[in-house]
Amino acid sequence: MRVAANLTMMYTEVPLLSRYARAAADGFKLVEVSLPYSDKAEDLKTAADYNGVKHVLINAVPGNWEGGQRGIASLASEQSTFSESISTTIHYAKTLDCKKVHVMAGIPSGSDISSAAKVFLENIRYAAETLHENGLECMIEPISRHAIAGYHLNSYEQAREILSAINTPNLFIQFDLFHASQLDEVVTPSEVEQWMDLIGHIQVAQVPSRGEPDTEGRVDYGMWLEWMKNSGRDWVIGCEYKPVTKSVDWVKKYGLQF
Repeated sequence: MRVAANLTMMYTEVPLLSRYARAAADGFKLVEVSLPYSDKAEDLKTAADYNGVKHVLINAVPGNWEGGQRGIASLASEQSTFSESISTTIHYAKTLDCKKVHVMAGIPSGSDISSAAKVFLENIRYAAETLHENGLECMIEPISRHAIAGYHLNSYEQAREILSAINTPNLFIQFDLFHASQLDEVVTPSEVEQWMDLIGHIQVAQVPSRGEPDTEGRVDYGMWLEWMKNSGRDWVIGCEYKPVTKSVDWVKKYGLQF
């Protein structure tokens, strides 16, 4: 199993374009960028190529992030702009040679609340089909409301129902153990085993600090990473954490590869 540095969370003391060099210096060969849209896709690709790293995941255009939006896929008030956001996302993904795209659900409020489930299903169907036409995979990720209050997609049961309803071959669940450990439902390796084939990407961070997996917290990463190793899947593990120790020694500690 290999690890990918999350350049939105890591190395934030320097601008995004400079983070590729920091990741490469730490040994990373793979990166994910949750929010790549502050820079031109072509400039990001140049930085990645120069530093010998490859993109494995980006988020779709999330709406007005600075204004508090965390995705727009469940928002009827943003439905007219959703297709344009997917077009922009595809440009970035193809320019970066990145095959996986996470489409965030968003935080419905006011009149958007009553229609959120219907709108989200319609928009994810559109996103998955459009991304499939472009040779890309679509991820949806349940996010704990402890991390993002009011987030529409907040359980794995809900995510599995969406995958079943849409039933496209490129639509997967993004499994983030930081959020999984804070959801209302109990998530254990034996339970996840039952729907493991629906997982398209994994991310890690300790709870509650959101630091490196080997920092103090409630997630037993020794157990989870051992389960992943024995699962028969060649996972890429996204490091969506905020560095506490600023050391990547945990990668070798858990027997992972850069």
